[in-house]
Amino acid sequence: MNESAKRYRVNEIFHSIEGEGARAGLPATFVRLVGCNLRCSYCDTAYAFEPGPADEVLTAGEIAARAAGFGARAVTVTGGEPLLHDLAPLFDALSDFEVNVETNGSIALPAPRANVFYTMDWKSPSSGEEDRMRAENLGRLTDRDVLKFVVGTEGDLRAAEAVLAAYRPAAQVFFSPVFGQMPLVDIANFLIERNLNARLQVQLHKIVWDPDARGV
Repeated sequence: MNESAKRYRVNEIFHSIEGEGARAGLPATFVRLVGCNLRCSYCDTAYAFEPGPADEVLTAGEIAARAAGFGARAVTVTGGEPLLHDLAPLFDALSDFEVNVETNGSIALPAPRANVFYTMDWKSPSSGEEDRMRAENLGRLTDRDVLKFVVGTEGDLRAAEAVLAAYRPAAQVFFSPVFGQMPLVDIANFLIERNLNARLQVQLHKIVWDPDARGV
């Protein structure tokens, strides 16, 4: 089979700015795939958990063509959980793009590719999914990748600090609040007091647009 003909169930494709992480603020095309193996307490994309009537089934080639139509060279593949899918054909189709894969940390990271980097969550205790994390992924992250801690409590902050001390990952590290739940000043003070080599981030798309808006 022509690998570009590999089909994916797509919840939405849209063009916006990266809301967080290494490319925060830059224009990018987002490809949201359907399906997730986790059920985090604070999830804001539960509409992509299961197949729905508005989904499209698109080939890797069709996804790449749609992305090319927006003109940007940055693509973010997100979900749901994109690593539930065989992404190799999609990566091949997107070889002319810089691809960011947003993954939840519970599935083994694929072998590195020159045009692909990962933004990987490490789930906090308040997510309810901390025990699903794969510690071996921390050693697979490079300095091109992002490790993200979404925090909603003081306990989440301490748990994240313990992970960093135990594994010393090479990735760029970001702390992000559960939207509307944890004051930014609490995270900032925590990072300052402990001199952690990590960055505080906000979800820009929820500040620029309505926090509940989709397709942004």
